[in-house]
Amino acid sequence: MASSVEIELCPINDLPELVLVEIFSYLPIDERPALEETCKLWYNIIRNSPSLAFTCTIRLHALVEESINPIRTRLGRVLPRWTRITQSQSKPAAAAIDPRPYGYIQQYVKRFRHDIKHLYIDVEQHDPSCRYVLCQLLTLFGPEQCSKGRQIRTFCLRFTTNNPLLMKSLEIIQALRIFFQYDGSKNRRESLISCDFSGLTISLDDDTILTLAKHNPYLRKLNLQDQSLVCILTPFCILQIIDMLKELEDLWIDMISLSDEFILMLTGNDDEQQPFIQKSPLKHLGIRIRREEKFSDEIDAKLWQKLHEKYPHMKMTLNFGLTTPPNRVRAYLNPDLQLPVQTLIMNSAIPLVDELCLAANSFGDTLENIHICTSNQWAELTRTPAFNKVIFYIAYKCIHLRTLYVDAALNQDTIEDIYRLHPHLKESGASKLLLVDNPTHIILPEDMGDLFG
Repeated sequence: MASSVEIELCPINDLPELVLVEIFSYLPIDERPALEETCKLWYNIIRNSPSLAFTCTIRLHALVEESINPIRTRLGRVLPRWTRITQSQSKPAAAAIDPRPYGYIQQYVKRFRHDIKHLYIDVEQHDPSCRYVLCQLLTLFGPEQCSKGRQIRTFCLRFTTNNPLLMKSLEIIQALRIFFQYDGSKNRRESLISCDFSGLTISLDDDTILTLAKHNPYLRKLNLQDQSLVCILTPFCILQIIDMLKELEDLWIDMISLSDEFILMLTGNDDEQQPFIQKSPLKHLGIRIRREEKFSDEIDAKLWQKLHEKYPHMKMTLNFGLTTPPNRVRAYLNPDLQLPVQTLIMNSAIPLVDELCLAANSFGDTLENIHICTSNQWAELTRTPAFNKVIFYIAYKCIHLRTLYVDAALNQDTIEDIYRLHPHLKESGASKLLLVDNPTHIILPEDMGDLFG
């Protein structure tokens, strides 16, 4: 540890307190205890600065207690130390819930829960202690614990590990309902404006989402595309959301949850005898299409055309899952639908050359972002002259192309031709054009039947 003289001469302490608060705000809550032990100035800033809690990032990792050195090197009480469990390690199956490693996080959130404006939580769901602490934290923001008010505007919950045994995690669902029961309808400043559930590996039901919409009517962005195997949100729930959230601008949902009534509600009612329905100012609609779509009805092209006429400036994201039947892929790429697709995400286990060509012809005027993700089994099958030609054809047809990601290998000549058409793709983060396969999806042979059977 540095001496007091060294700390006093530290140049960073000469910065204004507001600058230090901005720097410390980038650290998650679990890393701030180390800052408190540095010097009194940093201790006072972290302990007594409500503005430092405006953006609150919480990481709940699975932790185990380190073994204490039997040779005592200091006097006094020896505090337990915790270390993160690696992937090669595991807790005993019957391990008891131990919230002690997360005591600092709970105390910090409890102290500043009225000041937090942006809440981001990452959880290792397989650990029972992490699940328990998550429920405790969410309950702190409920109507009973936050009687003095709260200011959370952005909420994002993400599970960073796989869902063990496909658990429903009912205790987390119940804690989320308590979190959403806080009434933000009376004060716009207390209503959530952005909720992101794309990182969840559990299915959210209608009651939970309707509770969210009821108490947060000023919500503008809502992502309901969780990572569970089956979407259980019903079309009725989506209709209720559109009816309650009059300021919704950005919506991400599964196609299985949509219905023709959803489009009719968005476009308004042409029947003069029916009361006028205020439509949402929707600017972006993200749709994910997965294996459930093979049981869906045929697509009504006239309804989608009407939606495009009512929302000429709306953009769409089409996300085809790894198990989407090819015939359903072609159905949604039909140019007759007139979908204003801005971002196309193709997760495919087989080379979809004809489908990519159809996408270029259908969305050439609107398409800006393209992501093509393959699997390890069929990565070699995509290394064909036809695949190289269709990737170049997409780059040629899409005049507004901003990003292009392809995880299958391309020829050097194809990559150079694409860069000539769109020189900006050479910039960092604008493209992923490889000479070697780097498949996104790794599918084990024993899982093939479950995925594609």
